[in-house]
Amino acid sequence: MKRLLVVTSRFPYPPIGGDRLRVFHLVRLLARAFEVELLALGPEPVAAADVEALRAATGAGRVQVVEHRRWRSLLGAGAALLGGQPLQVGYFRSRALQRLFDEALGRNDVVLLHLIRTAALWRRQRALPAVLDMCDAISVNLRQVQREGSVLSPRTWVAWLEAARVARFEQQQAAAFDLVSFVAEGDRAALGLSAPRACVLTQGVDLSAYRFVPPGERRGHAVALIGKMDTYPNSQAARWAARELVPRLPEPLTLKLVGHCPAALGAELAAFPRVEVTGRVDDIQAACADCVAAIAPLNVATGIQNKVLDYFAMGLPSVISPSVARGLLPESAGCFVQAQGVDDWVEALLRLSADPGAATAMAVRARRYVEHSHAWDRLGEVFAERIRQTIAAGTA
Repeated sequence: MKRLLVVTSRFPYPPIGGDRLRVFHLVRLLARAFEVELLALGPEPVAAADVEALRAATGAGRVQVVEHRRWRSLLGAGAALLGGQPLQVGYFRSRALQRLFDEALGRNDVVLLHLIRTAALWRRQRALPAVLDMCDAISVNLRQVQREGSVLSPRTWVAWLEAARVARFEQQQAAAFDLVSFVAEGDRAALGLSAPRACVLTQGVDLSAYRFVPPGERRGHAVALIGKMDTYPNSQAARWAARELVPRLPEPLTLKLVGHCPAALGAELAAFPRVEVTGRVDDIQAACADCVAAIAPLNVATGIQNKVLDYFAMGLPSVISPSVARGLLPESAGCFVQAQGVDDWVEALLRLSADPGAATAMAVRARRYVEHSHAWDRLGEVFAERIRQTIAAGTA
């Protein structure tokens, strides 16, 4: 069995958040085909119990976590600012991780790095095949923030600073790897890469974690918006929904914001009438038990939004923005309603409420779509085979 080195910027346990969730499942599935070694950064010491829990859940072998304190991250970001590199690359740069990475190359047959923030570790130090799971074209996301963000927002200023740097860095790093994977076709196209050096490995959903409940069997009046509310796209979407959408919806419909939310933002959102903020939850399905529909009104979105796959898996009729819809596969047609202006959103939600038959048909189609196109087990098999092909091409 070949040995695979996986490197990630955030220790993927517990598997919460898009990047950690993806790495967790990729390690779990690739461990069926390779002997997996994992290197990860952590903003604070990781408990030995969490390391063992990760190994038990994924089948990974050696796991090493490098503590990377916030002050080091800020120094790295400052150095990147002065040196012309993307801030996030500097933020996650670690000499200790680089040393461990260089050592680990000698005992592995292939290397997989997750996101551009770890890509600079790879300098072709050894004659090994190297894979970059870039996921999203971050430069596209930054250009969206430039267009959609407020001129008063620091995030918009950062986007203006970062967009060109990130675009250059993405192109440079993509050229250094034997295979680059993306979660959506649009991200691959944005970088101009094609097969065999590029592939689309879409985002997955753990179907065993979600029981399909058809709309006709749902009891409640809440409309769900799932996400980590400390990110710009989600916080922007939550504020818009609370401020603009909910007042236009008839009672008893309410908005339920599910997921981690900073205290100040949570208090701000909960102050709006008919808005509930749950904070982090252990069971997303249980938290959405009283929801009759779900929304993803993100103006800034690249790749595939995990929240939408969760909605589809649970059977929640979904209304999503054009930016979110662009990340889904063509086979998703008919699985959601797309809306842009607030009038569209109100009309879509009311139409779903008024026509349970159509809502159920859409929800059934959406569940079948994720079963066919986004089941993690199938995606893991596909990715393992692409990595095997990359190894074979490198030794031919």
